Amino acid sequence: MRAANRWYTMHSLLMTLFAAGCSNVLDVHPVNETDASQAITTPAGARAAVAGMYDALQGTDIEASYYGGEMLFFGDLSADDVEHTGTFTTYRQIDQNDITSDNLSVEGFWDAIYRAVGRANIVIQKVPDVQGLDPAERDDLLAQAYFVRALSYHNLVKFWGDTAASGLGVPIVLVPPKDISEAGLATRATTGAVYAQILSDLSDAENRMGSSTDSHRATLMAVRSLRARVYLYQKNYVGAQAEAEAVSAGGFSLAPEYGDLFTPGGDDTPEDIFRLHFDAVDYCWEGYYYLPYEVQGRGEIGPTVALIKAYAPSFNGSPASFVTTDERGKWNITFSDPTDGTTKYGSKWRTGIGAEDIQVFRLAEVLLIQAEAQARQNNLTGADSTLALIRDRAGLPPAGLDTMSQANAINAILNERRLELAMEGDRWPDLIRTGRVQTVMPTVAAFQNMFPIPLNELDVAPGLVQNPGY
Repeated sequence: MRAANRWYTMHSLLMTLFAAGCSNVLDVHPVNETDASQAITTPAGARAAVAGMYDALQGTDIEASYYGGEMLFFGDLSADDVEHTGTFTTYRQIDQNDITSDNLSVEGFWDAIYRAVGRANIVIQKVPDVQGLDPAERDDLLAQAYFVRALSYHNLVKFWGDTAASGLGVPIVLVPPKDISEAGLATRATTGAVYAQILSDLSDAENRMGSSTDSHRATLMAVRSLRARVYLYQKNYVGAQAEAEAVSAGGFSLAPEYGDLFTPGGDDTPEDIFRLHFDAVDYCWEGYYYLPYEVQGRGEIGPTVALIKAYAPSFNGSPASFVTTDERGKWNITFSDPTDGTTKYGSKWRTGIGAEDIQVFRLAEVLLIQAEAQARQNNLTGADSTLALIRDRAGLPPAGLDTMSQANAINAILNERRLELAMEGDRWPDLIRTGRVQTVMPTVAAFQNMFPIPLNELDVAPGLVQNPGY
């Protein structure tokens, strides 16, 4: 029964929609289930439906977690920066790049992303017919749904899609299926078609978006940040630079201290473009899984020696040898026993309470996109100036990209991404998009660059095609 219901639950949500118990759409706190036919017939129902859409982005259910866990965990656990240190066999498979198609954690991750797509689809379908909704607000609610759908499809294609435009992408579902039988007809689009849909959704979002600058919801700058990221993945460096420059000129500034971005209470910073709110009820799992038992956690995953050496090349396993001037390393890596090198842990999120906010887009990433796009167009002086802003906060001098070859400058920027975005789920997608997986991790087979389509999905939708090798 669980397998038979997955596509229905994931795509349509025809029988249930999450309506927030709150007074406005920006509140993404705890939600209740309501009948979809009743939920989006009034302005209040429309606002609640959009709030429920953000709740799906949080994905706080550990069996089907999104930004509250798996999105960040799996984006690093598959790569060389994070290793499995706990007891979950499903996580061990991901760490070893030996994922089976019946891996329930991967299936839960897939389900969580499609749940967000499904809620966005219902908003897009239902909100235009809601009576009494001011036209400007209607457009703004729809814009947020288009953004969430675009973001989710990009996340899907990053993990399950081929990098080639003509290769296998993921199923594109734009309207809620009428029933399980119709959902079972799903097939995979090409990666190129998925990206075309993402860009179309971003265009719709931009054209409809209101003037809000609230970082806890989709805004025009969040749309342009996502477009910059998408262009980077598509190797459209002219477009990526233009979008990134528009955002970096949009009134944001880097948080004074790196740790300001990851405070236990989720404090806002001038760097925030789009962040998801969590608290002790809407719980994020990042701190709990990275922290060891003696620091409110369970120690399920942790930083690799390779990541620690990226911050401190002289590290030899002894905590005393972890010497770095990089403020990011000082924040992200901690030793619970100063005499025992085996007690290293990731300390980006400092509590197991789960109330830290999760950054979806922040200025530092946009600046990294801008610098990389500049360097790939051989504007190394511009790239160095852009990158210097991030390095200065980290306590480091400019990288001197303009004194390097173009290839070395690009590698330096990619390394800066590694140091800045460590444990935020970017390392594996970065290795994939730049074609470096087998160079950095030679034991990983080429087919393992893509996650397997969950077996239960193949059982329910026979038209789906499994990724080769699984």
